[in-house]
Amino acid sequence: MPVVEPKKISVLNKHLRPLSFNRSAYDPLLHAIGNAQVVLIGDGSHGTYEFYAHRANITQRLVEEKGFTAIAVEADWPDAFRVNRYLHGGKMKDETIHSARSSLAEFERFPKWMWKNEVMPPFIEYLKSYNDTIMKETNDPTRKVSFYGMDLYSLHRSAEEVLKYLERVDPEGAKKARKRYNCFERFGQDTMRYAYETQFNLAKDCHQEVLLNLRTLLRNHHQYIQDHFPNNDRSAYHPAEEQFVAEMNALVVRDAEEYYRTMMTQDVKSWNLRDDHFARTLLEITRYLGVTDPEGAILKEAKIVVWAHNSHIGDARATDMGGRRGEINVGQRCRELFGNDNVFNIGFLTNRGTVTAAYEWDEPPELFRMNPPIEQSIESEFDKATDNDSFVITHNIENTAEGYPKKVEISSELSDFLDKPRYQRFIGVIYRSATEIPSHYSKCSVAQQYDAVMHIKNSRGIEPLEPEDTWKGLKHVDFDETFPFGE
Repeated sequence: MPVVEPKKISVLNKHLRPLSFNRSAYDPLLHAIGNAQVVLIGDGSHGTYEFYAHRANITQRLVEEKGFTAIAVEADWPDAFRVNRYLHGGKMKDETIHSARSSLAEFERFPKWMWKNEVMPPFIEYLKSYNDTIMKETNDPTRKVSFYGMDLYSLHRSAEEVLKYLERVDPEGAKKARKRYNCFERFGQDTMRYAYETQFNLAKDCHQEVLLNLRTLLRNHHQYIQDHFPNNDRSAYHPAEEQFVAEMNALVVRDAEEYYRTMMTQDVKSWNLRDDHFARTLLEITRYLGVTDPEGAILKEAKIVVWAHNSHIGDARATDMGGRRGEINVGQRCRELFGNDNVFNIGFLTNRGTVTAAYEWDEPPELFRMNPPIEQSIESEFDKATDNDSFVITHNIENTAEGYPKKVEISSELSDFLDKPRYQRFIGVIYRSATEIPSHYSKCSVAQQYDAVMHIKNSRGIEPLEPEDTWKGLKHVDFDETFPFGE
C-alpha cells in the first residue's frame, strides 16, 4: 500500500482564528491590542455590511473594556459632529436631536450610504445609551464617548460654522473673518472651480485669508472661553467645547483650501495633505479629551478608535502607494506621532459576494457582485486556507516590566509569509469589475501594513438607509444577530 503523506498545513493555517459575530470571537484581538492608545480599524470597501458590523462590535468592546473615549471616522467634521451632539444629550443650537437616525441627517454629500446605512443607527444608539449609563453610575463626563469626523471636504460648511461661532463671541471679529472667507465668493460653492482656477493661475488663491482666520481663533482661545460667554449662556453652551469645535472647523477650511488648490495636477500631494489632516485631527482630539491637572500636565491620555478605508489605516510604507508613489497615510502617521508601540492597525479584506458602490463619482449606489480574488492576492491565500471567515494577528502589544506598552511580533515565519509582496484589493465607493486589477489592486506587505488582518469569505453589500431605485439588494442576514453581538 502506498504511504499517504499528511496534508501540509500552510503557515497561514497555523495562525488562523475563526471570525464570527459572537462576542468571544474577538477575545484574541482584544488581548493583542493590549494598552494601545490608538486603534485603527479599516475596511476593504466602503460598502460591505460585515466590515461595519464587526467594526462596531470591536469598538463596543474597546469602549467598555479598555476605556476608549473617542471614535474618529472618515467623514466631514460638521456631519459627524451632529452625531456627537446626539451622544451628549441631543442639543444642537435651537434643535433637539431625537434619534440616532436623525443624528445622521447632515450626511448629504456623496457617498451618503457610507454613513447612512443599516449599521450606524443601532451603533449610535448603543453609544448614547453607554454615555447615559456612565453618567448615572459615575457622573464622570471624562468617560463618555465622543464621535468626530476627520475629513476635509466641508470647506464652505466649516467656514460658515466658524462665522456663526464668532458672531456669538466676537461680533467685530466675525466681520473681519467673513471678509476673509468672502475670498471664496467669486467661485461660488463649487470647490472644483476653485481647484481648477487656482491650480492653473486663473485666479488668486485664498491661502492667506484662511490661515489668518485660524491663527486669530487660536490666539484668542482663552479670551473667547473666559470672557465672551455671558453667565446666562453657560447653561446652554460649553465654552471650551465650542471653542474647540470652531478651531477644528477653521483647521478644516485651511487644509481644505490647500487640498483643493493642489488636487487637479498633484494627486500624490493632495492625498498626503488629506491624510496629514486626518492625523492632525486625531492629535487635536486626543489633546482635547485628555485629562489634565490645573497646571496643564497630562494625567490621562485619551484613547481613540479610527474608522477609515484600508488604504488610509494600513501603514503606507508597506504598500506600493508608499514605496513607489511616495504617498503617506494616517496609519503611518499614527505610528510616527503616537509611537508604534501605542498603535494597533486592523485591516479587513473582501473576497466573494456583493458590495454597495457606484460606477462613477456622484452616481447613486448599486449592488455589484464582486469578482473572485485574483490568484496573486492575499485574499486568494485566505480563500485557499479556509472555508470560513477568519483572522490572523501579526503583533501583540504587551506591557514591559516598567509598565510601558511594547509591540511584539507573533511569528517571524508568519510575518515572512505575509510580507511577501502580494496584491490586495481596495474598493472604495467606486467599483469597476471590468477593470478590476488596475482599478482595485495594489501590492502590499501585509504584516508590516497591519497588526491584525480580518478576512470575510462571503460578504454582502451594506443597505443604504435612504432607498435608491438603483440598489436592488435583499437582506439575507438578520442584523440583530450581528450587532450587538450574537450569542
